[in-house]
Amino acid sequence: MSYRLKLAVTISLLIAIAFGIGGTLMITTSFQASLDKETQAALDSFESVQNTLYLLNSLGDQTDYESLTNALQQMESQHMGGWQALSLKAVGESLYRSGTMSDKALDMPVPAADQCTYTSVTDSYGHGLVVMSMIQAGDAALELMGRFDLSDVYELRQTQQRQYLMVYAAVVLFGVLASAVLAVMLTRPLRHLTATVRKISGGDLSRRSKLTTHDEFGQLSRDFDVMADKLQENISRLESEMQRQENFMGAFAHELKTPMTSIIGFADLLRQDSLDESTRMMAAEYIFSEGRRLERLSFKLLDLLLLQKDGMKPKTVWLGSFVSEVERAMAPVMEKKHIRLLCKAQQTKVAFEPDLVKSLLYNLVDNAAKAMDHGGTITVQAASIPGGCEFRVMDQGRGMERAELAKITEAFYRVDKARSRSQGGAGLGLSLCRQIAELHNGHIGFESEPGRGTTVTVTLYAKAVKRDG
Repeated sequence: MSYRLKLAVTISLLIAIAFGIGGTLMITTSFQASLDKETQAALDSFESVQNTLYLLNSLGDQTDYESLTNALQQMESQHMGGWQALSLKAVGESLYRSGTMSDKALDMPVPAADQCTYTSVTDSYGHGLVVMSMIQAGDAALELMGRFDLSDVYELRQTQQRQYLMVYAAVVLFGVLASAVLAVMLTRPLRHLTATVRKISGGDLSRRSKLTTHDEFGQLSRDFDVMADKLQENISRLESEMQRQENFMGAFAHELKTPMTSIIGFADLLRQDSLDESTRMMAAEYIFSEGRRLERLSFKLLDLLLLQKDGMKPKTVWLGSFVSEVERAMAPVMEKKHIRLLCKAQQTKVAFEPDLVKSLLYNLVDNAAKAMDHGGTITVQAASIPGGCEFRVMDQGRGMERAELAKITEAFYRVDKARSRSQGGAGLGLSLCRQIAELHNGHIGFESEPGRGTTVTVTLYAKAVKRDG
């Protein structure tokens, strides 16, 4: 059963039950009030007749019942008593009788002298009230019994019930129709949301409900649209990540193919016995250099995987001393390439992961050196900034076009592929630098111009403290 049908049925049942209970209570209350009123009127009439007989009996001879009979006949002729049937009996003798009473009325228990009892009866004469009392007349007791008609009250109730059933049927029918319309109106936003969910589950991720109602459905719609936006963003991010992974694996396979082809080719050449010593040395040198390149490639990949797995554990270091260590380690290598390495730094206390930042600087200096074909100067500057520190690596190399700057931190991307391979580059260094900067809640930026060199700025956010003295 659909929610719309359940809602319509529930509302219809509530209307039917509420109107049924209300109407029944109203008719019952009205009937009981009318019945009590008519019963009291009948008792008052009977008491009036009884009092009249008491008065006549006390004024005359208590053994002469003719005056009592005449009084009852006169009251009947003038319709003063209001009874349906009336009888007056002495012991073993009927003094007066008007109308007919059923046997049910004759079965009433006899009350004590000067007492009164009554009961409701339903017989072939209809609904009535039978009242009985014993009137003391000297040594004798007279039995006065009267029947008063209450059929009008019961007929009025039947009329009300018939009218109520017709009204009830009309109200219930109207309630069913109104419930159906109301259920359709109330569930329209829900059906719209359901249709939107089906569209999204079918692949239309751009679909939104966009309900503007100012109720719970409107709030649900807005929350659903926010959730759908987040879902679309996550799916887009996953698709982009999968695409990057595919590109990464393709580039990685390509990077492995070239050195492996060279290694296999020169190894096969070494198996020939006719090679002279110079050719053999050349083949061995190629195998050695390509093997070293594969080694560097594997180390870079391992660094990237460890960064993604282990994260960062910062330590507090002196910035000036740290940069001096990098200069002492890199200067001899740079001198062999006729490059002067110049490092400048403030002696402040900062917090970062030293080994990762060393790897970052080594890669940046190494990349700068590869861009300088005829030597020159590489400058490394380090300074504290509010909340962290900043590194700047400046070279006098070839520089890059502006279009290349947005791609150079992608894995395996190289501006000059032939030159990078000849220098042992795999295109992973700047990707590693970018991830190191991101682990420190920082970023890496590039400024470059062809023929005028490149400046790399790395910002790492950590709390800096000035050293005393």
